[in-house]
Amino acid sequence: MQDQLSYEDVLALAKTLSSEQLAKLICALSQFLSEHGSKWEDLKDIGDIRDYIEWVRFRDSYHPDGRRKSPQEFLLELQEAE
Repeated sequence: MQDQLSYEDVLALAKTLSSEQLAKLICALSQFLSEHGSKWEDLKDIGDIRDYIEWVRFRDSYHPDGRRKSPQEFLLELQEAE
């Protein structure tokens, strides 16, 4: 399993991208957010990314009818998204 880069590392790498590469990254992130039921507007008021991640984790832990997903269901959905 590959080690995950820190936010600071990713930001530093993003700052080295050309304008064309940055535009491609923004398009890819927009598509990713769209496919996962989010929008850029959802992110505008987020002061702390950890709070956002916890909120997404909480949101994705439940079925639309309010039942809590089992760990297996939650992990299966993550695998399907990859």
